[in-house]
Amino acid sequence: MLTAVGWAAAAGPIGAVVEPVDVVEQYRLHAAEKGITGPAAELVCRAAAEAVQVCATVLTANGWRYATRADGEVVAPSTALEPSRSAGFERKQVPDIGHYWVRQQDDGREGLVMVTPEILTSLAPVPVVVAWPVPGIVVAWVPGNPSLDRVLSVGVAKMAEESNHPISTKVYRYANEEWSVWGEAKPSAAQ
Repeated sequence: MLTAVGWAAAAGPIGAVVEPVDVVEQYRLHAAEKGITGPAAELVCRAAAEAVQVCATVLTANGWRYATRADGEVVAPSTALEPSRSAGFERKQVPDIGHYWVRQQDDGREGLVMVTPEILTSLAPVPVVVAWPVPGIVVAWVPGNPSLDRVLSVGVAKMAEESNHPISTKVYRYANEEWSVWGEAKPSAAQ
């Protein structure tokens, strides 16, 4: 379960991103290559749901960076997504099938959707499912339309497959105060 993760003030406002489970080890390897050791080589991340974790970010005037243990004691995000403006999501249409929402802002805050899932109520009055296929992109839709479910799940899988930094091909839902996997698009046996 992930609702309030343990983060606090670092060098600037704190946001959050969703990352694959191996990002902490990958960052350690990257830091070692750059000669960075100690707390600066350790990301501040927490398990979130199957195959993903939420990592704290420090928001700067020029963008964002990962928060590391060198940033001090990080206990809670200090920024939020604005629910009255649909949290930065844009409504999109799949012709003759249905609509969905995309948040495509590499602003170091897309993981706040996972930290504060109530933000999703600004999109629809019923629960939605959510995917984080690649950095900076969140896809959400109301499940239950088999055609829309298939098109969007396959689209999420394709985005992740074509990325040099895939997050997850899984689609998640928030229910009973926890995130769980709702589904995942996989190649068919014929492919």
